[in-house]
Formats: sequence, structure tokens, C-alpha cells
Amino acid sequence: MGIGVAEDFVEIARRIGTNPLGRLMYGQRELFHSNLLAWVFDVLPAVADAAFQTFTQPGAGNERRVDRERGHLDLVMNWPGHAPLAIENKVFSIPSREQLTAYEKATAKWPEKPILLLLSMSQAGFNTGRWKELNYATLATSFEGALPDCSSYEVETVRKYIDLIRDLDILVNGTDIKSDGEPVWIDEARLRELGSSQMGAALQKARAQRVAIKIDRRLNDRAYPVDCGMSRATPMVQQLVPVRVDGRRVSLGWQLQGNQFRRAVVFRDSGLQGGSAIKRTKREDLSRQFSNLFEFPPGLPQEHAGKKVFNHFAPDFVYQYVKVPGLTVSELGAAADWVRNQIEAVRDSESPS
Repeated sequence: MGIGVAEDFVEIARRIGTNPLGRLMYGQRELFHSNLLAWVFDVLPAVADAAFQTFTQPGAGNERRVDRERGHLDLVMNWPGHAPLAIENKVFSIPSREQLTAYEKATAKWPEKPILLLLSMSQAGFNTGRWKELNYATLATSFEGALPDCSSYEVETVRKYIDLIRDLDILVNGTDIKSDGEPVWIDEARLRELGSSQMGAALQKARAQRVAIKIDRRLNDRAYPVDCGMSRATPMVQQLVPVRVDGRRVSLGWQLQGNQFRRAVVFRDSGLQGGSAIKRTKREDLSRQFSNLFEFPPGLPQEHAGKKVFNHFAPDFVYQYVKVPGLTVSELGAAADWVRNQIEAVRDSESPS
């Protein structure tokens, strides 16, 4: 994928690591950027206005002020004679339609309805409605054009921030899926060249979100979206669908964490949940009865890996796995299709959950 073959990947990683703002960003990400933008608004108003004030419109504002975390929104910029500008900030993650809709409904109750702005490294990929969009690369260009010709501390700090934005833009957009033939995950050896486990984890999480969106669109299953995240510093995508099997409430599906593709059953009846050895044995006995629910899709290894027949995550998760190093996005999509069809077959023959 793009991030793995970028000719200047090592140099970009080095620049971020030696940029003091890059070091300050580690572990904070969106919070860091929101705080720094609020600082620019206060100390270099002309620079902030060049980038942001053009998005607002005449309104009842009576002071220049920036608010942090008002109604869970990252930033709200206020100018005299203008409507407030409410900004949702996304650096590594992709915005979700549901989150933007929720913020839109919440801000509609404010004394003055704000202008809504999505500031993001990546395009939303859907109709954002009332939300205007500004990408970070454009923000950097706006800041650069508005900076005064001097070397004050404030101006030099923003120059370093512009450099950081442009380097991050290359890395974050390198996590986009450009071909279904790409491996699902970013090569770990390449990530280690970043010199920061926090940055590496952030990029893998960004990749997981993009993979989840890709598979979700393929399945077109609005009721049970593909989920993603990080667990034990390892990226994960999964789909678990609630059904009934022989009258028992379970969730069936798949999970890809690192190079393990798992078939999983989550037992949702309270009598089967818990960390005790007795409950664990009950779940395992039932899993043996439902062995077909642990079948692996064609094209993947068919014999489960590991010494144990079943693996467990207390209090309710039972799985078998196969190792799939180098699994491609296309192969994962085909596997997800196969599992989803199998679940539909179970649902057809059983009562709905």
C-alpha cells in the first residue's frame, strides 16, 4: 500500500520525530491540534482568520473568543458580527455520518445556530449536509499565505506546524486503500521506522477504520456494521451479528486481528457468561455442538491454528483462528461475504434474535 512504498517514508518519519510539535503531538493527536489551533486564533488572529473566518457568515456575535469542547465539539470560534463557527477535528480517524448528524442536532439548540465545519486529513466520502469541509493540506496553505514576514516565536511555531501538517498528510493519506489487492494491514517493519509506537498505532488504527468502511460498503449491511479498533496494540476489524441458534441468544461472525482470522461465537445468555471454569466449560461444550459456526471461508486455511480446540475471551467470547499473513483487502471481503451468507442461512432457519 502507499505508506509502505512512499519513497520518502523514512525521511518523513525522521522529520516528524525531530519537529518539536511532532513530539508534543504523540499520544494526544486531535486534542493537540485543537489546542494549537485555539492558540493560533488567540496569538495570530490574522492567520487564523485567513483560514477560518471565510467559512462563517454575518450573525449576532459580540466578541472574539475561541471555546474548547463546547457541547463535545472540538472548537468553536467566535467573531464580532458573525455567527459562531463550530469545528469538528479529525486527524487520523475518518468522520462518521452518525457523529456529524448528532452534533448538528445538538447545535441546533444553541442560542445562535453555528456554521458547521469539518476539519479533516481525509475526505468524509459522503454527503456532509450542512457541514462545510476543510482539509488540513488547504489549512496549511492558508496559514502559510497569511504569516507575516518575520521570525517571531509565534510565527516560527506556526511554520513548524505547517511542516508537521504536510508530513502527516502524506502518512495519514497513505493509509487509504488504493487497491483491493493490497494487504489489509500496514507492514509492521515499515511502521517501526517511525520510531514511535504511538504514531504506528495511530496509523494502524486509521488503516483499520478504512478497511472497516471498505468491507462495510461491500456487505451493505446497515443493521450490523463492520466494527474496528485496536486491542493489545494490534489492529482489528470484525462483524458480529446477533441471532438465535437452538433457542440460545448468540452473536456470530468473524474477526481479523493482526494475522489471525477468527470465527467467533459470543454467548449472550446470562447462564453462559462469566469467567469461572464451569461457565467456560459450558460455552466450550455448546461450541462443539455448533461446530459448523466455526467453519472457515474457502480460500483460507481450513484447520484451526493453536494447541487448543477453542480459545476464549471472558466472559462470553469463544473462537477458533487461522493464521493469514498477507491477507488482502479483496480476500477479507470475500471471507466476510461468505460468513455473512452463512449467518443468513442460520437466521432463516431459526427465530430472529
